[in-house]
Parts: sequence; structure tokens; C-alpha cells
Amino acid sequence: MNIIYAIPGLGTTKDLFRYLDLYDTELRTLDWPLLEEGETMRSLAEKMAKGIDDTERFYLMGVSFGGMLCSEISLIKKPVKTILISSCKCRKELPFFLRWFRYFPLHKLVSESQHRKLAKRSRRLLGFERSFITDFHKMIDSMEENYFKRSINCVVNWKQSNCSRPDIIHIHGTGDRLIPHMSVKCDYSIRNGSHAMVVNRAEEVSKILNEILRS
Repeated sequence: MNIIYAIPGLGTTKDLFRYLDLYDTELRTLDWPLLEEGETMRSLAEKMAKGIDDTERFYLMGVSFGGMLCSEISLIKKPVKTILISSCKCRKELPFFLRWFRYFPLHKLVSESQHRKLAKRSRRLLGFERSFITDFHKMIDSMEENYFKRSINCVVNWKQSNCSRPDIIHIHGTGDRLIPHMSVKCDYSIRNGSHAMVVNRAEEVSKILNEILRS
């Protein structure tokens, strides 16, 4: 039995993984902890790493923001492999506008309620289909106060510079509009896959994941 500790994307929950069909695998989704003022990607990764039992063989898997956290956690814990979906291995793979916010932190001028409204309006950018809107909005509404502002601050100030990680397996869609396919180096590409392909292309993602787990 394989064990995967999974972290969903920013503002989402374990429901993001509901359509995955993994053979002989237990998927354990790590819950979001309370984010503190001044939280960093590293400090958040250290918090989430406490939920991992490393006395047993395990994999890490993360989508988007969750994948970035997995990249950090894999430097703390020792998974068999770390799998990133629609994500980045390091700061250099972040879209330019997110790297730009580190020096011009306009995101700090936006209130938490506005961040939530913008998140709900991002459905098309992310690639979620209309049938998933209700679930997507419920996930956003379930986040703790100040979650979005502090999470975004973690991303724009991420310091991880090592993109050459043989322990990381990266799956990315060629149609990703948030993190363009051309800006990352991935091991598996899903043609026309969106940022939300873990939901709307779950069968193809599952096939790749099962191949990785069997190797």
C-alpha cells in the first residue's frame, strides 16, 4: 500500500482530489494550519510537515501552492518522491507578476474580503468547469480569516532557488494560464491541461500518478 501526503492548491481542500483514482494507495490530505502574520513558505512547510509520519515509506504530492509547499517539505522530510501538479519547483518558475510583487507588494493593499472575491472570479483563469463552481466557492469560504493575504505573501516572497531537483516529478498542463507551461521544466505534460486539470483531467493525471507509484 502506497501512502501519499497531499496538499491542495491555494484556497482549496481535500475535495480537489476527489476524482483521482489511485491504485493500492492511501491519500492523506494535510489540512491547512492557521497562518500567522509574517508566515513564510518555509515556516508554513515546517508546520505542515508535523502532520507526516516519516517512520513509514511515503510520497508527497501537491497542486499549485500545495506543490510549492511540498518542494519545501521534501527538504525537511524524506519522501520516496515528491510529485508536483500545476506547480513550481522553485522561485524561478513562478510567473513574472508573482515575482514582481515581492518588490512591489500591491497584494498587501488588497483586503482579505477582496482577495476572496478575486479568488472566486478566477474560475476561468484556473480552468475549473462550471459544474465545479459551487464546490470551488465552498472551499474558498471555508478558509480561515487572513488565509489568502498571508498565503499569497508566502508565494511572492518564496526564496527557494534550486530548480534542479531529481527527487521531484513535475506534471504540468500545456494550457495552464496561471503558471505557463513554458516557464517550468516538467517530466509529464498533459496536452491542453489547465491549472485545474487535477479535477477536469483527473483520469489522465491518475494514469500518470499510478505509473509513478509503480516505478
